[in-house]
Amino acid sequence: MIVHDSESVAPDSHPKYPRFLHVPPLPSSSLMDIVGAPSIENFYVVGEAWAHIVSRVAPREAMLLDIGCGCGRTARFLLPRPDIRYAGFDVARPAIEWCRLELVPLSSGRFEFHYLDVYSGHYNPRGALRGSDVRFPANDAAIDVAFAASLFTHLLEPDARHYLAETARTLKREGLLVASIHDEVPAGERFAGNEARVDVTDEYFTAMAAEAGLARRESLGLVCGQATLVFERR
Repeated sequence: MIVHDSESVAPDSHPKYPRFLHVPPLPSSSLMDIVGAPSIENFYVVGEAWAHIVSRVAPREAMLLDIGCGCGRTARFLLPRPDIRYAGFDVARPAIEWCRLELVPLSSGRFEFHYLDVYSGHYNPRGALRGSDVRFPANDAAIDVAFAASLFTHLLEPDARHYLAETARTLKREGLLVASIHDEVPAGERFAGNEARVDVTDEYFTAMAAEAGLARRESLGLVCGQATLVFERR
């Protein structure tokens, strides 16, 4: 049963806003924090921007993979597109539980969300899996478009390499990855930082992607403050 009044807002939904019929509620401030959204405005602007980018490159009947989906910041804006299917995953269990509760029922069975118990000193310090052991929740060559909005900005180099390899495994031939990076690397370095913020040069990230079987297709410039690149599965 769908409810429509602010008194029935579920735990982890934003307490200041009521529910509207057929509209996903807003997550709580603590859940928005997981995706680095300091305000509702930021949450909406970034989510809508990424949904536009993904929709632009996704063919009809596309299968999408959201690598590090958080609390569904992009997913909520993709819900109205009836031809797509979507799988998202994250290391933040509360975010995945909220997406399953609030977004899946609005998707007519087209959207699914997966929790991966991956260790992250910053986001999931009790995680049981190493990042280099992760297997994405998708079969080989099953995905048309994968996207990672501010995900590689938090992965150390061995994990970033593995995530690129896993992306290549799951993408169809000529399937696409859209990924953002921070690229303000100290002089003389090509990969720097920690899980709170990782920076990598454009050239080095492109080289790592190529080693995984992903050829650079285009640069989208800065999207919400991050350099955003498109790669194609060779």
